[in-house]
Amino acid sequence: MEESSQNEYVHLEPFIHQVGGHSSMLCLDEATVCKPLVPRELKFYQTLPEPVQKFVPKFYGVIQVQVVQEDGGYVTLIANPPDCYKPKTSNNKSRVRIRRSGSIEIDGEAIELFDAEQLNTSEDCGSSEKGSTSTGVALNPWVLKCHRTQLQNLIADIDSENNAPNFILLENLTWKFTFPCILDLKMGTRQYGDTASLPKKQSKMYKVVSTTSGKLGARIGGMQVYQVTTRRFLCRNKFYGRSLSVSGFQQALRQFLHNGSRLRSDVLSPLIRRLEELVVVLARQDAVRFYTTSLLLLYEGDESCTNPAPEATSFDFKQCELSRMGSEERIAGLGRRSSSVETLSPLLDRSFEKLLSEEPAIVASHHRRCSSSTVMYEDAHSSNSSPRESSLSTPLSPLPKTATPEPLVDVRMIDFAHSTHKGLDDPVVYTGPDQGFLFGLENMIALLKGIERDHG
Repeated sequence: MEESSQNEYVHLEPFIHQVGGHSSMLCLDEATVCKPLVPRELKFYQTLPEPVQKFVPKFYGVIQVQVVQEDGGYVTLIANPPDCYKPKTSNNKSRVRIRRSGSIEIDGEAIELFDAEQLNTSEDCGSSEKGSTSTGVALNPWVLKCHRTQLQNLIADIDSENNAPNFILLENLTWKFTFPCILDLKMGTRQYGDTASLPKKQSKMYKVVSTTSGKLGARIGGMQVYQVTTRRFLCRNKFYGRSLSVSGFQQALRQFLHNGSRLRSDVLSPLIRRLEELVVVLARQDAVRFYTTSLLLLYEGDESCTNPAPEATSFDFKQCELSRMGSEERIAGLGRRSSSVETLSPLLDRSFEKLLSEEPAIVASHHRRCSSSTVMYEDAHSSNSSPRESSLSTPLSPLPKTATPEPLVDVRMIDFAHSTHKGLDDPVVYTGPDQGFLFGLENMIALLKGIERDHG
């Protein structure tokens, strides 16, 4: 790891609000998270079209993470951040301690914010940890599953004397929230990248046609919603999302908006407006494809919380530009090793070959279909126009006329390991916007507007 004259090593802790994904997220500080580096995702962040940047986390550069083994079977994760980083003090009075086995212990004044009853025991998402009770834990249960897997990989690197792994530094989208309610949506009608193997394509296509991804262009990948009645987060994971029908998805969306006492109708208008802005931006993007990308919907869970003005970031952006230039050179070899295209077998299974041949028509067929699951939310659209034509030809939802401050919300896209655009120089270049992603966005807007009409 490169030495820094300005910064000392920083202790990293698990990101407690991770609701989906499979790679463990770590916290550099309250405003910055670290994610295992995937060369393609790194290059995507570095070449992202400018209009899309406001809808993704801020990217700060690359660091290496080391695992230090301590007495008693404990391990500590440390990193030396870039010179552009300005250390931040934390008000956290608890300490997360990690064992080599992968268990997580919370010492100090740990607050049991998450409902332990939501653990999915069939997938070993976690078990009772030190610092938890039978009804509450101090971090989202999904974090336990992801962190155990990631820690095993990090320890394996140590045991095999590999170099310390690289992580990318990203904005922590939850840092402005006191009780962040998060809905992680796997978006689009295609869930694999261009270099996916045949078995991977088959698996991903099956998940699309057997879940709400095929019918709505969106599937729940994880969720947490703050319940004011219990002062804990109710959590759901991706296996729950895969089990939902269209009507079940609608009910889950209402549950995401319900704080245990009432439905948070006040967050609907700002969420809808932000989604409509994203539709306009993505509809103008040529050749961009967000395969396997997720969409995060966030809002403040406790209405009694006052949200302070955003603090300054932990990074000096001019210095970060220089740091990023150096990081590109360090990982150039990784990018070359990961850019080979897998050779696909010419002997496709006939049933799967049919699915692939029909895939381009999935989005169009769903736009034409007026199923009972979606038409109730689209009665405001013209019967002679598609949802996208309506969303682009009509004005965005108006700003509230009241002087009352709006609740804090956010909408961002994450996970770009299989995304593509012209700037990546991929062998496959697409034309036009990402219809599958837009199809999912429009259905989300229609569903939220339906809830707004019912509870406005």
